[in-house]
Amino acid sequence: MTAGTLNLKIITPERIVFEAPVKQVTARAVDGELTILPDHEPLVTALAIDVVEFRGESYDDTAAVIGGVMEVKKGEDAIRERDARNIGKDAKDKEQEDIDPNATYVTIVSNLAELHTEIDEARANQAKQRREAEKTQKTDKLEVHLAEMALSKAMARLKAVEIVKSRRKGHH
Repeated sequence: MTAGTLNLKIITPERIVFEAPVKQVTARAVDGELTILPDHEPLVTALAIDVVEFRGESYDDTAAVIGGVMEVKKGEDAIRERDARNIGKDAKDKEQEDIDPNATYVTIVSNLAELHTEIDEARANQAKQRREAEKTQKTDKLEVHLAEMALSKAMARLKAVEIVKSRRKGHH
């Protein structure tokens, strides 16, 4: 990878959801939306329950991300961190990850993330309707909050699918 691209990695405790070079990443942090381009300054921010949009060389894609953290760092910082982790290790145990010092790395860590292609739109719609109905029946503040969180999750999943659908309609 060279300068001018970003290396995006979206990770959950179960798997790597996405890992590839991209040109741009747009996400909603808890304090507003931000777009990451190559050579962005390093940052760490908490993410809202929403959609992460990313643009590759010849595609646009989305993922529903149910909160989490986004870290942006420069390749030279990633190399320093890797080398610090390798101190005292035998040569065979050292991390050998190929890191471009001129690139920008974006890592999103979330308990739950799904690419739009993994989302069943009908099931997400049913979940949204169920959550809306449940929310109106709750009276306890905690139960209302939990119902709102579940509704936000369903809405993020639907938004991920809708963004891609509307882009495809615009291209025809």
